[in-house]
Amino acid sequence: MTRCSRPPSGSRTLRAVSSSSSFRPRSRPTLDLASLEVCPGSFVDEELRVAHTDLLYTVRTTANQVAFVYVLFEHQSSFDATMPLRLLRYVVRIWETWLRNHSGSSKLPLVIPVIMHHGASGWRVAPELASILDADPELLEATRPYVPHFQFVLDDLEALSLDALSSRVLHALGRLVQLAMWSSRSLARLQEAAPLMQEIRATLTRDERTRALLMQLYAYLFSADVDADQVRTILLGVAGPEGREDVMTAAEQLREQGRAEGRAEGQLAALRSALDDVLAARSLTLSDLARTRVTSCTDGVLLSHWLRRAATATSETEIFS
Repeated sequence: MTRCSRPPSGSRTLRAVSSSSSFRPRSRPTLDLASLEVCPGSFVDEELRVAHTDLLYTVRTTANQVAFVYVLFEHQSSFDATMPLRLLRYVVRIWETWLRNHSGSSKLPLVIPVIMHHGASGWRVAPELASILDADPELLEATRPYVPHFQFVLDDLEALSLDALSSRVLHALGRLVQLAMWSSRSLARLQEAAPLMQEIRATLTRDERTRALLMQLYAYLFSADVDADQVRTILLGVAGPEGREDVMTAAEQLREQGRAEGRAEGQLAALRSALDDVLAARSLTLSDLARTRVTSCTDGVLLSHWLRRAATATSETEIFS
């Protein structure tokens, strides 16, 4: 794990996290908030970084032991019941990285997992892995010593008002991330939050790391299902004259991503169509299950493989075996 750096007003971030009702109060006095530092890097799966952003903080305990607070910002539009499992996977990655960098250690540092959630329908289940285990409550309780229940701190932003959100004591980047998540699905919310976002943005230094994060936030807001022209007008006001280029770059990057995704989907559609043509020409029909495999396949290599087999196969089994 590479060298961590002290964030501006970092201890206030952890205080805001620890104020969550799901954070056990007895844990707070054991953490030395003045020692809080942020670590570089991400533990999120590459393909999920559009919907998830993460921050890892290191903090000393009052017994001078190293501990971590791992914050996952979850902002996909639909509720994902398997999120506790994914969060556990990321925590394990933190431990694995720790062991690689501390080869002689026989102990793991404490990791406090936190989800900051902003789904359209809010968080629906208990904040723990046990919520997705297929067992009745009596069995879960009886097997508790042997099965990871893995509770985590949950901060659900959807139900908060702007006043409640803006009253939180966070450093500037943390406040901007929360405001972007809170306002991403509503043009009215974005308009309401824009003056505060502009005020916060004006306090930031324009170093490369900050600019990269701002462009990521702008791109995130552009990707929401709201009018892009109105979003651009609002973001240009938030960014100010010096940030105009960042807003336009974020918009262009998102358009290029859309064009690339469109080209990729066009190639997949062409392969599916070619496969249909070959099957029709050879009077081969597919079962409903096989048809579903073809229409849901997003692997161009696999579709090409099926297409080559369809040219000589005499049955569905020969194509998909």
